[in-house]
Amino acid sequence: MINLKKEFGKRVRQYRKAMGLSQMKFAEKADITFQTLSSIERGITFPSYPILIKIIETLNVPIVKLFCYDEANVTVKDTEVFNYTAELLEQLDYEKRKLVFKFINMLNED
Repeated sequence: MINLKKEFGKRVRQYRKAMGLSQMKFAEKADITFQTLSSIERGITFPSYPILIKIIETLNVPIVKLFCYDEANVTVKDTEVFNYTAELLEQLDYEKRKLVFKFINMLNED
């Protein structure tokens, strides 16, 4: 079973290293603490919505690149994904949930 936090953290680390930035330099550029970035990259925590936006903007990659994992290497039960997504959505206010809904609709257009 996949640990979504760890997979997300690995992806952030991969893109950060591709930029040639240390954790300290990336954290400064993203305006987040080094400790926060380290915790995210190690899969200890998942970023809050504002920090997620800062990471995406600093990495300059589409958000989908941070959440789409190689299906050959990862097996995730649908229920695990749905439950985790529901937990995250519960933490968002109404306006942010609407943004998530729009994003999901964009992904579904393909």
